[in-house]
Amino acid sequence: MEDEKAPPTPPAPKAPSQMKLVIVGALLLFVALVGAQVAVPLINGMIAGSHATAAAEGEDEEIVLAEGRDAEAVEEEEAEEEEPLAPALYAPLDPPFVVSFEQAGGARYVQMTLQAMARSEETVEAVKQHSPAIRNAILFLVSGYDLDLLTTQAGKEQLRKDLLVAANEILAKNGSEEPIEELFFTSLVIQ
Repeated sequence: MEDEKAPPTPPAPKAPSQMKLVIVGALLLFVALVGAQVAVPLINGMIAGSHATAAAEGEDEEIVLAEGRDAEAVEEEEAEEEEPLAPALYAPLDPPFVVSFEQAGGARYVQMTLQAMARSEETVEAVKQHSPAIRNAILFLVSGYDLDLLTTQAGKEQLRKDLLVAANEILAKNGSEEPIEELFFTSLVIQ
């Protein structure tokens, strides 16, 4: 009887390991997220498209009714409003500006180079013609600034805006029809 041995029992089926479950779960989550990334813009586009079309049709009707014009006149006006901007033209305000500041620790200096940007040749020519008056206004404006303010980004941006206003005031006083659109620092050194 000892020779008789019971047949070996087959091994019990293994339960899936936790690592496999985590990997399968992560893959399913990834597929769901990718599906959502694709589906949401499509659904939003369909929803927005139907509302935008209905709103645009309603706006055209309101404009025609309110102003007594037909849809063609409205479309022509909209096309005129969307004209591309003329290319930017630049006029350097050379030589560089140098302004001194008396501080408790001694004299400090600001050196800056500016360029005016406009969209018409007439404005660029006006900047060149009235450069002495513009430079004078800029020098007096900068000398009135607090040097500590000029060391901050917000202070530099405020200075740029103030300089633009001052330059445009000079141009307007001298009959220029179009203002300078932007004024840019091409160098700014504070010592």
